Amino acid sequence: MKSASFDETSARLLDRIESPADLKRLEESQLPQLAQEIRDELISVLSKTGGHLGPNLGVVELTLALHRVFETPEDKLLFDVSHQGYVHKLLTGRLDRFSTIRQYQGLNGFLLRSESEHDCYGAGHAGTALSAGLGMAVARDRRGKQGECGRRGR
Repeated sequence: MKSASFDETSARLLDRIESPADLKRLEESQLPQLAQEIRDELISVLSKTGGHLGPNLGVVELTLALHRVFETPEDKLLFDVSHQGYVHKLLTGRLDRFSTIRQYQGLNGFLLRSESEHDCYGAGHAGTALSAGLGMAVARDRRGKQGECGRRGR
């Protein structure tokens, strides 16, 4: 998390995002600027640490839209290709540690349930999210309440 001395006057919108709730407070007209700042951050960090640059550059607006519509961690976002989750990491309170991605004791290159309450699924590669999502929905329905897969009917 960011320190208590966080500067609310920061010119960079990305520095103001500690959770999806912060993203929802932005005006729609600010989203293109935020998208560019996210791309700049991805390029800056991944040029030093390595990582999955292309897949993340391609999902910036998609991830912004998902987080503006859904309510994580109540609603679960499953990324079938977990290495497309870097934007999600930036929007869920991990900007301050993003420069440690794929480094010893740093952020993982994939989504991990142990890393954030916003990560509901810990697989890395394609082809498993559909079955995982189905399993989460069945578990939720069997409990007869909201749970593993977010609000019923979504």
